[in-house]
Amino acid sequence: MKLIADSGSTKTTWVLLDGARVKKTINTGGLNPYFHNSESVEAVIRADLAPFLVEDQVHEVHFYGAGCSTDYNNSMIRDAIRIFFRKSEISVYHDILGAARALFGNGSGIACILGTGCNSCYYDGTTTRSMVDSLGYLFGDEGAGSYLGKLFLRAYLRKELPAELREAFDKQYGFTLEDILNSLYNRPSPNRFLASFSLFLSPNREHPFIQELLERSFRDFFEAHIQRYENYRQTPIGFIGSIAHIYRDVLERVAEQEGVVIARILSSPAEGLIEYHRDIMLQ
Repeated sequence: MKLIADSGSTKTTWVLLDGARVKKTINTGGLNPYFHNSESVEAVIRADLAPFLVEDQVHEVHFYGAGCSTDYNNSMIRDAIRIFFRKSEISVYHDILGAARALFGNGSGIACILGTGCNSCYYDGTTTRSMVDSLGYLFGDEGAGSYLGKLFLRAYLRKELPAELREAFDKQYGFTLEDILNSLYNRPSPNRFLASFSLFLSPNREHPFIQELLERSFRDFFEAHIQRYENYRQTPIGFIGSIAHIYRDVLERVAEQEGVVIARILSSPAEGLIEYHRDIMLQ
């Protein structure tokens, strides 16, 4: 059986394939190696994954992960998985390859991720070519949840929010400046903290201020990423991630303004990756 993992900064979806059939799906915390060390990765797998699987039944593990972009990071993830699946063939890939395979299979196009973080690549059906480094939540992540949270919190702290939004935000969260700064500088996973404010933005999305913030964020993504690819207006473009899925209407509107037609939007790569690995088995 094959175990396929789609891991972002917030959560990991593990799918156990028995031939072409999905036998089991398990969700654990995200395993981004930029926010974890080998011990914490091992702890998550030990507590939340291993008890629900039989080691000898898993012959292959395909792990697609945010942050899996260097040999060191990939080795850390691979070694942690091998502790529990010693007889399995383990492959670790960057999450952008997972997005490309999920969106286009063996076809080609520009694959984009808009979740907690962002990324993009050109995919020729086999390999990926990235024109822009993501740079993470500090210097990049345009269009992603962390970027939306950063734009919103900055407006809040600078007292630029309309009064009704500020009042609603204070009522829901009751944060002080110290609370926010501690979460950003002194606590784990500041990118997740920033992205969490989509829970406030989404139900207030019809407010003109929020609409403009969303459009600005997606325009920044198109400028920083999509426009760097040759012939991007003639190339199929797909999006994966919670932010792309939740704000699909705004994303498609900005894409139309940019002269781009979006071919496919998926909330997560899992469905597309299942299709991709099923097709491999049938070849």
